[in-house]
Amino acid sequence: MIKRYFVPHLIQVNPEWRHFKKHSQDIEIDYKSPYIPNDYDLIFIKKGYIKLYCKTNKKNEVFTLIVGENSLANVGGAITGANRFSKIITDTKAELRVYDSYFFWDLDFIQKHALLIQGLSKAIARCMNFHIIRSHYSCFYSSLPQLCQTILTISRDNYDSPSGRVKLITQKDLADLSGMHPITACNNLKKLREAGVIGKLTQQYIEILDMDRFNLIATSQIIL
Repeated sequence: MIKRYFVPHLIQVNPEWRHFKKHSQDIEIDYKSPYIPNDYDLIFIKKGYIKLYCKTNKKNEVFTLIVGENSLANVGGAITGANRFSKIITDTKAELRVYDSYFFWDLDFIQKHALLIQGLSKAIARCMNFHIIRSHYSCFYSSLPQLCQTILTISRDNYDSPSGRVKLITQKDLADLSGMHPITACNNLKKLREAGVIGKLTQQYIEILDMDRFNLIATSQIIL
């Protein structure tokens, strides 16, 4: 049996931003106080982790990303001014540094802060890669391999959360991240349990009883 803990999609990818304070304000949020970003708000996570919800073309909110400490959460939307993130929430407490990304277009800023600009580029590439992979599996794989691939993407062996074993992923979150209806996700998890592939599933971790079969299902090499 392998116990895989759910982890943020983005974590420790832009630590150099922790020491840059110009054009910013520090904000604390908890589970009672979501943060609503403005179009040009660039969000850096100083402490804890956050969940980002995106507004779709149908105006409904979809759970999009989990972002951990020392990471930029919404760099693509903030820099283009096309921020579609409708809210930022946390299950515990999080400390955010909110920048006005308007200043990042200034040529003097770019020349003086080359490392920060490199970090912006890396964050954009990482987010794009994550969404492209998710789109690929939603288009070319059936729902069960898609769910397994999502679990592999957002989990890690022997992970120690900076805040301890905190609440992270619900089954509805897992469905949203996999791009499927919650009932479909629930039925797929039931199939995996009945086949003896997975065991206990909590908001912190999933027990994978047969990792070889799980990987084969994730790549559509076997069908349950």
